[in-house]
Amino acid sequence: MTETPAPVADAIRLIFEYDGDDVRLISQQPVDVAVTGFDAHADVRAGRYAEVRDADNRPLTRVPVRTGDTRSAEVFPENPGEPITRVDVDRPSGAFTVVVPAPAAARNIALIDIAAPAPGTAGARGAEPPGEGQDRSPDASDITEITSFAIEGRGGTQ
Repeated sequence: MTETPAPVADAIRLIFEYDGDDVRLISQQPVDVAVTGFDAHADVRAGRYAEVRDADNRPLTRVPVRTGDTRSAEVFPENPGEPITRVDVDRPSGAFTVVVPAPAAARNIALIDIAAPAPGTAGARGAEPPGEGQDRSPDASDITEITSFAIEGRGGTQ
């Protein structure tokens, strides 16, 4: 009798904490939810992404990470009726969550930043042919890996 492998989760919820530029993974939890419409096609916009990778570290899917405005904070007034204001924060800190698809081939996840193209380059706004959008193919110099980790129970590498 052969053993049936344990079912693979459809998705993984990742919880991160950040303090200034330091970002660390706090938790990864398998979740039974469909995350559709994401793939690792070459055309992406500048921003922060959670990139799901296979055992050879090839990208499988890439999900945008939304952390909100971390360089300022809302300050609530002491007296009712006064306006809520925003103040700059020297060292932003907090947490964020992202849910990524977890196909069977997924072994590792990386948190990456993709830089906006420099003005006057092929991917920069105004430099592309008319009708082209801001999507572009990033090269390796555009991508900064913030952190990476193995998916628990999948035998990935760190």
